[in-house]
Amino acid sequence: MSTTPGWLPLAFSLFSSMTILVAVASTMRAFLHAKTSSSQAYKLRRQAVAHWVAAVLVNVVLMVVRTRLDGPKSAGARRDAVSIPWRGIALAGAGLIVAAGLLAAALVLLRVWRGRRERLRKAQSAHEAVQGRLESVAARHDVVMEEYGSALLDFAAALERPALFDSSFAATARFDRARIDADDARIALRISGDAEHLERCHQAVTELEVSWRGAQDHARRLGTSHLEPVVARHLATAVGLVAVVQGAASKTEKALAYERIRKIRRQIGSAVRIPQQAELAITRMARPSLTAATDTARP
Repeated sequence: MSTTPGWLPLAFSLFSSMTILVAVASTMRAFLHAKTSSSQAYKLRRQAVAHWVAAVLVNVVLMVVRTRLDGPKSAGARRDAVSIPWRGIALAGAGLIVAAGLLAAALVLLRVWRGRRERLRKAQSAHEAVQGRLESVAARHDVVMEEYGSALLDFAAALERPALFDSSFAATARFDRARIDADDARIALRISGDAEHLERCHQAVTELEVSWRGAQDHARRLGTSHLEPVVARHLATAVGLVAVVQGAASKTEKALAYERIRKIRRQIGSAVRIPQQAELAITRMARPSLTAATDTARP
């Protein structure tokens, strides 16, 4: 009859399972750090191999010890009989196969999870890059349009550089086309948001920036030299009157200066194209002076 304590087989089984779990955990850790520095990854792989070797040896030793503790099965068996513990070997092999299967499944799942996480990270990085470039393109477009909007409201600039708003000049016509193309490209990008439209918008905004600088430089160099001398003199006089309207002169002086500007505007007619926004801006600026002058003229 066997005198093996009842708790000993359970302890052996727990210890055997623990060694296998340690080996599995070590292997998973090595897999997780496979993309780290070569020295660290190599060290973890060596530890995983060592744990598996130790697990196999421990299970074999426990299997032999347990077989010896069970003793002979019959009274006639010889004490010195040497028998191969096929049952224990089969159980140990089955346990190792199950452990290897679980490890393989865990590694596959881990690889799938890491691949999915990597794809999400790349997609997020690509989205952030596209978003950052989109914001940059939109900011560049806004800068040019703000400068153009300020020029549209500047009555004096329209008198000094009339070519900036005259599309009969190639530089101004190029800017007008680029402005329309950039607006259309930005609308299309806002609707779609894909990389193709982003590239088109980038090209359109680049052309807008270049053409805007070209139109400004051309208008600044040309000035009023392309106009009739009498028209150029009228414009120079009007520029001085604009300074009076914008300055600290009295309301009466501002009102008189504005009336002279209107007279000059009628004299030059269509020889110079002045944006309607600029004319409205100078009118709003002079309106308080006109109201005060009208009230003073009343009996």
